[in-house]
Amino acid sequence: MPWRPDADLRALTGLVAPAACAGCEAPGRRWCRRCAVELLAGGPRPWRPTPCPAGFPPTWSGPAYADAVRAGLVAWKEQDRVDLTAVLAPVLRDGVRAALACSADHRAAVAAGRPVAVVPAPSARGSRRRRGRSPVRELAVAAVGRAVVLPALVLARPVQDQAGLSAQGRAANLDRAVALAPRAARALAGIPCVVVDDVVTTGATLTECARALREGGAGAVVAATLAATARRGQPPSPDPLPRPGAAD
Repeated sequence: MPWRPDADLRALTGLVAPAACAGCEAPGRRWCRRCAVELLAGGPRPWRPTPCPAGFPPTWSGPAYADAVRAGLVAWKEQDRVDLTAVLAPVLRDGVRAALACSADHRAAVAAGRPVAVVPAPSARGSRRRRGRSPVRELAVAAVGRAVVLPALVLARPVQDQAGLSAQGRAANLDRAVALAPRAARALAGIPCVVVDDVVTTGATLTECARALREGGAGAVVAATLAATARRGQPPSPDPLPRPGAAD
């Protein structure tokens, strides 16, 4: 990872003495109590976009991507607020646990002591260079531990920034753009996977990640995200999946 003096100094300063809450800019705390309540409101929930793309995996998400949650995620991902990783990790951890609990294949693997892989959604090389890090991968490690995180997915061709694209544009932008990294197919053969990402919007990224894993020979695929956003003018649609522990 390249050393970026200015960015690294800002990150270190934020860890030692955060200037303000990343969610609401209240002074003195990296994440205030009011924003913590908003981030944790309701716990993980089954979620699917409207319209839902074919092949979208069963997905569990945290709160709505709005207000303090949105501000905090932007600060964490784009403004070097690496101190927020510890704040966000429990939210993703709960989502992963919920996703595991609602999949018979994943539950059986865990009960039998067989491996389950947590697979971060891939980032474009340009984004990694600009940030000097891979935020979703770092968050996955903080949430579930390095041993189960497998960065098995890569972008096989250049893609546009998804921001501002329609649902159809996002799907076309990512169509067959995700592939398994070299040697990942052997490591994932038959292994149940949980794809993780920061935000789910139209579902294009999770759908493409699930396709690449399935075609590469992985086992059942579910997904978990920190937050979910709705299309303009539409509320997020809850996915009619069973709650954790419910019968399949």
